[in-house]
Amino acid sequence: MPNHKDGVDPSWLIALSHVTRPTAFQPGLHPRETPVSDFHANLLPPMLRAYALPRGTMQAVIGGRSAIDLPKLDVTDAEQARAFLLRYGYDICDQNHVELIEKNRAQSLGFIRGVLLARVDLEVPDWLDEIPVIELLLTAATGLRSPDRLVRLRQAWACALLRVMHTFAHAENHFQHAYYPQIRESILNRFVEQVGTRDDGSPVLHGRETDVPLVRFEVKEAKPPRSVVLKLLHKAENVATDLFDHIGVRIVVERPADALFAVRALLNTHTIMFANIKPTRSRNTLVDVDALSQHVNNLARQVEMGQMSEVAAASSLATFKAVPPKNVPAAWNIHSSARYRSIQFTCRQMIRLTNPVWARMQAAQKVAAQHLTGAALAAMQQELSLSGVEREIQFFFPYEVQIMDRASQEEATQGRASYREYKRRQVTTVRGRVLGRVLDLEGRNPADEPRRLRQTVPLVPLRELLAGS
Repeated sequence: MPNHKDGVDPSWLIALSHVTRPTAFQPGLHPRETPVSDFHANLLPPMLRAYALPRGTMQAVIGGRSAIDLPKLDVTDAEQARAFLLRYGYDICDQNHVELIEKNRAQSLGFIRGVLLARVDLEVPDWLDEIPVIELLLTAATGLRSPDRLVRLRQAWACALLRVMHTFAHAENHFQHAYYPQIRESILNRFVEQVGTRDDGSPVLHGRETDVPLVRFEVKEAKPPRSVVLKLLHKAENVATDLFDHIGVRIVVERPADALFAVRALLNTHTIMFANIKPTRSRNTLVDVDALSQHVNNLARQVEMGQMSEVAAASSLATFKAVPPKNVPAAWNIHSSARYRSIQFTCRQMIRLTNPVWARMQAAQKVAAQHLTGAALAAMQQELSLSGVEREIQFFFPYEVQIMDRASQEEATQGRASYREYKRRQVTTVRGRVLGRVLDLEGRNPADEPRRLRQTVPLVPLRELLAGS
C-alpha cells in the first residue's frame, strides 16, 4: 500500500462512489447522469472493499432522493431479484401476486404508450410485454455502462417500466377505493348545506356576517388512475399519500375581495376547521391581504374625515385587485402557471365510518345464535368475538379547496393557464424523468412532441375505378 499520511491512497477513495453520480430530481428538469469510472468492489484493496457502498440506494434511504430517479437496480442474480420482490410485497410463488404484477405491467405499459409517448414517434419494444419479472429486474440492474448501445437501451427501457410499475403500485389504495363514496359524501355535505340560491336562482354561499354571491360552485371528481400516476411521477416523493386533491371543491366569486369573504364564511360556520389546515399546502396568488387591509384603513380615515362617502368607499373596495408579490408556482405544483390566480388550501376532515368487519361479525353472531346451541354455539361465539374490533373506523382525510374570482377562472379555462397547457407541462416533465436515458440513447429531447402523421392514401371510389377500367 502506498504510504500516505492517512494510510489510505486518495485515488482509491474516488472508486468508492457508485458507477454513476446522478443529480437529484428537480421537477421540470430532465435528470441527467454524469458517468464516472466503472469499478468492482474486488478491484479495491481488501481492507477497503467493505466501503464499496451502493451509492444510489444509500441516497434513496438517507440522502432524500427518490427511488425512481436511480439509474439502475442493485441486484446481482435471480435469487437476489426474488428476495427484492418478496420484501417489496410480491411473492412470485403466489399466483394471485403474479396476476397483480401482470395487471400492473399492463397498466404501466398502457400509460407509457398512451400518455408519455402519445405524441412522440417512439415505440415501446415488444419484449417488455413478455419478459418475466425476475428477468426484468436483472435487465434493469445490468448494462448501464455497457459499450453496446443496444444493451444500454434495453437496460434503460427496463428501468423506465419499473419506475411506472412502482408508481402504479403506490397509487393502488384499496382503503380509499372501498370507502370513497362515503368519504366524499361526508366532506361535501358540509359545503352543500352552506351553498344556497337567491330568489333569482343565482348561487350564494351563506355566511354568519353576510352571504357571498357565487358565480359557480364546482365539485372535483375523483382522479382516474392514469391522472394519479402522472401526478405522482412528477412529485419528488412519488408516494400516493402525498396526493391531497382526490376530493376538492372550487368556489368562483365575482371579485377578488369576495374570495376572502368566502374563506371567512367557511371558517365561521366551521365548514372548514382552521386547526386541520395543512400549512405547507396553503397558497394565495389572488389577493394581497396586507394591501387590502391598508386600503380599508385608508378609506376608513377618509370616510371619518368626511373626504369620501361610504358608498364611494365600498365601490373602491369592490374594484380592489392587488395581487400578492412574487407570484411564482408553488413548490408542490411547479406546473401550475404563474398566471393561475387563486386561493388554495388543503383541509383535513375527521371521517367516521361503520367498520364493515364489526357489522358482519355481529350479524354472524345472530345467525349462529339462531342455529346453534350448547358447545357448538359457544365455540362459534368465541370465533366471532368482537374483542379488539372497533365499531367505527375513524381517520383524517384531506381535501382541497380552491377559491377564485370570475376573471381568474376565465383565464384558467381559456387563457395561457389552461388545463391543457398544465397537463402538457406535466407530461413533458414525467417523460423526461421516466424515459430520460431512453430518449438520450435515441437522440431525443423530452420536450419534443412531433405529431404522428398517419401515412394514409385516399381510397378511390369503386365507381371511379370501374369507370377507368
